[in-house]
Amino acid sequence: MKHLKFRSVVIALLLTTGISITSCKSKTKDATDDTTVPTTTAPAPAPVEVSGDDALRTGIADATKDYPGVTATVNNGEITLTGSLQRSKLPDLMQRLNSLSPKKINNNLKLN
Repeated sequence: MKHLKFRSVVIALLLTTGISITSCKSKTKDATDDTTVPTTTAPAPAPVEVSGDDALRTGIADATKDYPGVTATVNNGEITLTGSLQRSKLPDLMQRLNSLSPKKINNNLKLN
């Protein structure tokens, strides 16, 4: 009787071991099984184009024609605003000037 129990336990162990070994053999290593995370590099942002001084001077003459109290000068891609302007008109003026693609706008306006 003891011999039969021992044989049953040995057979059960062999079957369990055999099943676990064969199930691992058929498994192929997948690229997703790797625990390393691939690094990705983000694309470089597109360079910002800054208009030249001559193009800016031409553009600001047109952009500021509706604002008689505003004077705009250009130096090295930067627009400097001086004079006075109604606060409600400032967003429209800034939008027009930003569309010219300056490097920077220095706002020295006195707002009414």
